Amino acid sequence: MAKSFLFVCGDIGSTKMMVPVAQELTNLGHQVSFVADGEGIGYQVLLEARIGFEVQFKSASGLCHVPADGTDLVFISTCASANKVEKSYARAFYGIKPVVFGADGFFNHGYKWCEDIADFWFAINEAHAGAIRFLRPQLDPDRVKVVGQPAFDPLLELIPRKEQIRKDERQALGIQDDEKVFLWFSQGMPEVIEEDLEMMEQGIEAMNAVPKPVFIPRVHPKLDKIRIGYFQGIHSKLKEVCFRNRARLVRADNLSGEELCLASDVVISITATDDIKNWLMGGPPVIHLMGSRVRQWFEESLRLNPPDYLPDVQAGEALAVRTADDWSSAISDALDQEKFPVLRRNWQMPEASATDRAANALIEIVS
Repeated sequence: MAKSFLFVCGDIGSTKMMVPVAQELTNLGHQVSFVADGEGIGYQVLLEARIGFEVQFKSASGLCHVPADGTDLVFISTCASANKVEKSYARAFYGIKPVVFGADGFFNHGYKWCEDIADFWFAINEAHAGAIRFLRPQLDPDRVKVVGQPAFDPLLELIPRKEQIRKDERQALGIQDDEKVFLWFSQGMPEVIEEDLEMMEQGIEAMNAVPKPVFIPRVHPKLDKIRIGYFQGIHSKLKEVCFRNRARLVRADNLSGEELCLASDVVISITATDDIKNWLMGGPPVIHLMGSRVRQWFEESLRLNPPDYLPDVQAGEALAVRTADDWSSAISDALDQEKFPVLRRNWQMPEASATDRAANALIEIVS
């Protein structure tokens, strides 16, 4: 029997997560309607996908117009920015129809959605599911379902070719087999970029202990909005630090982040979308930078819990550097081939796409 699903979205990232699921449900004969928060730009994704939608804004009273139709389930993307309409729908439907929260990243569950209630949560991986359950002890653990990240399903095509991609990308960049590649994704948040850069400079100094280190920086392009010339200034600073510490700097600004991950030996970031992609592909070890300012940002802005904060660190699937003294052991552990299987012990090649898993889970809830 065909069901009616209502999807409520906000920004671009969360909408991209929802679109393939909606398309799959439609292909299976179900009805899917979209409501887009007018304060976000997720509607642009819907326009591109040629999916009809209704735009809504939260009123001065804090309420939205919630249609009393034949909706069987409400799927909400837990957007980190434009989320007022999403929250209104969650409150309006909870206790009346099943409400499911999805997530396009690892933070939504603790960021601005810590106090919101749903019947089910969709998680990206087991570590993410564990973090969601930890913050919601009252929620039946079985109602946190691991489905993956539907927007990243194209990565599944890369997994069988990981070794060839690594070889091809390294060859294209002029990187030898015996060189160790450290790939850094900078943060784009002004609150933490200075510490991010400072800690990465310390990391480059620690690479002195590694034979033939190669450093690839991926500096967030929106940093130029903080200060004109900031983007290039960071690159100039990194070039100087690499020269002093005999680390070879390679620019790869035009290559895809996911293929660069597969070409690397270590991925470094405070946290980034590419961390999720890297984990989903079973890519190289990740080192997260957690200086004092970042830890404060995690706790106050993202509502993440100390001491490990991030789901992959909490699950022992990633490493963390909190001070300059941590770099040596973190690099050693990341490059230790015997420890890699431990860091990836929960990873396995997905048997089905995240789109299929999410769509099937939604259907199961209303069946």
